[in-house]
Amino acid sequence: MLLGDVAIKELIDTGIIRVEDENGTAVAPKKLYARVDGPVTYDLTTRHFFIERYSETDSYTLEPNASVFVDTEEIVKLPNNLAATVLLKNSRMRQGLSLDAPLYFPGHETRVFFRITNVSSNEIVLDTQKPIAQIAFQQVSPVENPYHGTFAQEFNFKGMGDYESSYNKELKKFSDKSDVLLLSLEKNVYANMLAIMAIFAAIFSLVNVNLMAFMSKVTGSIVIVANLTTIGSFAFLAAAIGQALKPKDENAKAMPWIITVAAFAAALAVYFATQGA
Repeated sequence: MLLGDVAIKELIDTGIIRVEDENGTAVAPKKLYARVDGPVTYDLTTRHFFIERYSETDSYTLEPNASVFVDTEEIVKLPNNLAATVLLKNSRMRQGLSLDAPLYFPGHETRVFFRITNVSSNEIVLDTQKPIAQIAFQQVSPVENPYHGTFAQEFNFKGMGDYESSYNKELKKFSDKSDVLLLSLEKNVYANMLAIMAIFAAIFSLVNVNLMAFMSKVTGSIVIVANLTTIGSFAFLAAAIGQALKPKDENAKAMPWIITVAAFAAALAVYFATQGA
């Protein structure tokens, strides 16, 4: 059952919801009543935006598809029969923001944190003056094992807390995959560059061979042999490059060798046919 505004004010009076000043002194409960803005919600007051774990700011321009962690002035100390959910304000959702937050379990005492993401195509300028999120409280049956996890008593942003070492392993694995992908892309770029250079070299060689043959008035059979030999040589070069770069496509591996063998075989056939004639 969600608690209504009257019950939420009682939570403020009993210190289940509290705000502390710079000296750590609790703000008078009645000053927080105005933040009970909805029938079943309390408007959270943004305290900081966390660009990185130890870098915080009072205002932040959120780029499209970017995220930022937020902490609030509010601290909750949930009894064993109460859970809390952080929700995005309707106006902020229509602006293009999305919110992710944990379910705060019974027994959890913590400052309220959440993460917002810009899902729009525009930059969104955020500051601590305009509310972003609200919190709702739900009564549950009493629990035997209240929350005592790594984020208990989190009054300052911990980042990933005690999970950092295990998550960093996953991040490292992803980084390793990215390195492999980058190397594969580099290999493909080099292969394409070498193939293009080989094609241009082959074209210029063929033009040069045929031009020299024309100027020297060489017979047609010798020109054919020279052209086939040139094609075979550059096909062999392409095959050697492919062998070194090890392309995944089997056709890409086999085709240069087929052209090499075919070109040299044709050249030999023409040569011996000419000699026989």
